Amino acid sequence: MKSINVLSGLLLTVSLTVMPVVHAGDSDKTTTETIDVTTAQEYVDTHEDAIVIDVRTPAEYDMSHITNSVNVNVQDESFAEMAAALDPQKTYIVHCTKNPADGRSSRALETLRELGFRNLYSLEGGYVAWKEAELPLTDADQ
Repeated sequence: MKSINVLSGLLLTVSLTVMPVVHAGDSDKTTTETIDVTTAQEYVDTHEDAIVIDVRTPAEYDMSHITNSVNVNVQDESFAEMAAALDPQKTYIVHCTKNPADGRSSRALETLRELGFRNLYSLEGGYVAWKEAELPLTDADQ
């Protein structure tokens, strides 16, 4: 019994020592993970700090957008100022129409990283993939 308590104490000490190092590495993350639409939907449904950012133009957004997403137009000259007003502690899933490698979402993600945001995801396939998966959308007539 005594050896189990010693082992438990040792494991607790090691985990408390290692945990801050692992967390510190996460805060320095400079790459952005790409997630598919199903994973993104599940993540948004289970994490109240997750926000979907639609970086398309307001006209595109008004026609149809992912339900409960926030529109921050990356083509607007004040994009960096608008992005800086967001809470950097939240998790953001960023998308444009299709999310090509050099598209609008890539530019938006680069700016967000430069502003110190670390909890960032790129939505694979963007709005088009979300629509094709028949996930919740809000259309102009709704």
